[in-house]
Amino acid sequence: MYNAALICIFFLFFVFSSQATAADRDDPSTMLGQKLMLDFRYFCEDNTPSASCRTPMTTLPSALKSLLTEGRIGGVILFSENIQSTEQLVALNYQLQSLMAEHDLPPLFIAIDQEGGRVARIPDSIATRFVGNMAIGASGDDDAQYAQAVAEKLASSMKLLGFNVNFAPSVDVNVNPQNPVINVRSYGESAEQVARLGQVTVSAFEQHNILSAIKHFPGHGDTHVDSHTGLPEVTHSRQRVNAVDLLPFKTIIENQPPAMVMTAHIQYPQLDGSKVKTRNGQMRVVPATLSKPILTGVLRDELGFDGLIVTDAMDMAGIAHYFSPRDALIKTFNAGADIALMPFAIRNDKDIEAFHGLRRYLLKQLEAGQLDKEQLTASAQRVAATKSRFNVGQFTRQPLKNRLQAAVQQLPDNDAARTEQRLADAALTLIGGKQALPLNQKGRWRIVMPDAARCNAIVNAIKMLESQITVACRPLVKLPDKSPWQQWNSDDVLIVGDITPAHTVAEMGGLDPQALIKQRSRLTERHAFFQKLMEKSGKAGATNVFVSMRAPYNAADFSSVSDVQLATFGYNVEVTNSGEARGAVFTTLAKTLLGLQTPTGRSPVTLTSTPVNQAQAQ
Repeated sequence: MYNAALICIFFLFFVFSSQATAADRDDPSTMLGQKLMLDFRYFCEDNTPSASCRTPMTTLPSALKSLLTEGRIGGVILFSENIQSTEQLVALNYQLQSLMAEHDLPPLFIAIDQEGGRVARIPDSIATRFVGNMAIGASGDDDAQYAQAVAEKLASSMKLLGFNVNFAPSVDVNVNPQNPVINVRSYGESAEQVARLGQVTVSAFEQHNILSAIKHFPGHGDTHVDSHTGLPEVTHSRQRVNAVDLLPFKTIIENQPPAMVMTAHIQYPQLDGSKVKTRNGQMRVVPATLSKPILTGVLRDELGFDGLIVTDAMDMAGIAHYFSPRDALIKTFNAGADIALMPFAIRNDKDIEAFHGLRRYLLKQLEAGQLDKEQLTASAQRVAATKSRFNVGQFTRQPLKNRLQAAVQQLPDNDAARTEQRLADAALTLIGGKQALPLNQKGRWRIVMPDAARCNAIVNAIKMLESQITVACRPLVKLPDKSPWQQWNSDDVLIVGDITPAHTVAEMGGLDPQALIKQRSRLTERHAFFQKLMEKSGKAGATNVFVSMRAPYNAADFSSVSDVQLATFGYNVEVTNSGEARGAVFTTLAKTLLGLQTPTGRSPVTLTSTPVNQAQAQ
């Protein structure tokens, strides 16, 4: 075994030899650094306390330069906070790669979460985000063509901007209507469809030299807890795990092996029921991210995956609430993870000092045999081979001015925007009420939406297509004390737009006053308001339309008070510099309501006639 480790080390540093100095080649510190992927979402050079630091890192300060080179860091992940403009983002990514090249260190994995839909960090003003995976799943017989077209456009924009890793696609099978985190990020509830569309997406990404990371292994589709805020548990039988949760991973690994698989902070007792002591002394079933039977036994040995295993963010509550950074890193590395994503928050100089302390601790544990040296060496070897295979340092092989010129000329991509509109058109699904379409245009159209940006978007879309309609929209960030409209006529139309689960404040678009956002109504309150408003308008003979803009499981809750039920599977809006909002799904919705388009989408999740609230009570 010792000789095998020596051979691995020799091979590893042969691969790195063109990128690292002789002094680095046999340094365990380099191997460890290559296994770390850091985020610099915020950084305060004035040493603002870490918890309070909210200064976006948009250009690389000297302190972070030193951290990257001294730590021999293998990768970074960027977020929307790191992005101001096309030029700034290209320059930042170029700066990151140039720094490593100047110090004869391996190039960086530069990653981003650009799934499309509700998880996309690059602003629409730079690159089209598209409607999202469940919209692709709803597009009927053309779903594979849309999956490929979307992935190609996402990949081409990322490549122009200097990224080389996309933490996508999500191949979780959304079989739980109460899933708070996956939902429309999934292609649907059919494991076979998810596998098929995920495979197409991986192929398109990697043909464009963007590393794909399928997630969240072993599957996050049947959870009612968000691993950002807690530790979910999936209690499926092993037979169901194989047939549903693991099937997309197994299929894609066999037919189109991705560069990476991302782990989930989820307990899977049927895969590993062993318990581990948490930081507060309690015994809990080990989460998949820290489980050797799951990462090595299932993913490596059973499914035959030989690419890179990357953890989901280690600062999520599913890990950070229960384990210290030191303990979590040793456990995940020994379990078989090749890369730890966001293992330590770095927001100021004190954090940098603490991070170096963490590195020294891990190296001591390596010497003491508590950190598996053979596993560390094999991981570093896989990292090196993957960086070489995908040529991840190629961004700096052209002058910065050439990269800037290419990105500015080609982004935003008008063809991508047209593809997004076609997808939105194909995905919109009529759940019920065909006979009520198109809507009566003689009366007043009154609309309620979750926020001002979506009000703006739907009103603009309707007015662009039919300027003579009398239309008004009321945002419901804070519920009114009384109904916004007291009088209803039989020619009137009420359109209710709903996002369930509720979207985040960051997704609202920035058009609502902060004072109202602080008093934001709860989702249950909004739903009760919908019911009363539709009952009142319906009694007067008005036509009621319910539009589900996320997964449409709760459409049945409003079927008795609405004449039409529609599903868009997305709710993206772009707010321009002039304060105007627009979005492909709102253009599609307006066309459908006006009779300019017939909805052809097919829901990729089962919609029952039983209201969700009633089903929960049962």
